[in-house]
Amino acid sequence: MSMPPGWPPFRTLDLAAAGRLPDDWAGQVSALADAPERIALIDTPAWSFGIVEGDRLRARLPWLWRLYHGALRDFAGTSLGQPVFASNRLRAALTLNILRGGGATNDWHRDANCVTGVFYAAVPQGAGGLSFRDSDGRTATLVPRAGLFACFPGAIEHRVDPLPEGCERLAIAMVYHASPTDQPAAYGADAYTLDG
Repeated sequence: MSMPPGWPPFRTLDLAAAGRLPDDWAGQVSALADAPERIALIDTPAWSFGIVEGDRLRARLPWLWRLYHGALRDFAGTSLGQPVFASNRLRAALTLNILRGGGATNDWHRDANCVTGVFYAAVPQGAGGLSFRDSDGRTATLVPRAGLFACFPGAIEHRVDPLPEGCERLAIAMVYHASPTDQPAAYGADAYTLDG
């Protein structure tokens, strides 16, 4: 799967400018960054990387859950040129990524899903960019800002550029698949319905 031809490989939608976010959205996301539900993945003296999983995001940010299943899914599908489907797995559908401190990064990687979305809640001025590279040697960097949604093919190599000292980056990753069945299965509490 790939976006329609062209470079850069990402498409953006400014949800803040479009008035699609509640008045206190940034405070709601920021409160989750230090909530008890936060899971520390990397915690060094210099920097840290933590997450809050999708089940907590659905419970605490219902407006974002609705956007994920509606306007953002539609935008990602239009950007891809075909329908895309929300993740079957509640915890993995949305993930708040919390990067803090000098050098904090999420190094080069690819995602297994057809489209990855990222909603930016807090980004240091001029930092925390999302860089891309492909096998042809092309590179591009998305300069994020709070309230921006971006989507791109999960298969393209990407990373979060290292943060400067004393900075925090809050971004919510969103997973979309090419079909409702061609994706990892959900079991038990990880399975969900839209109304429950």
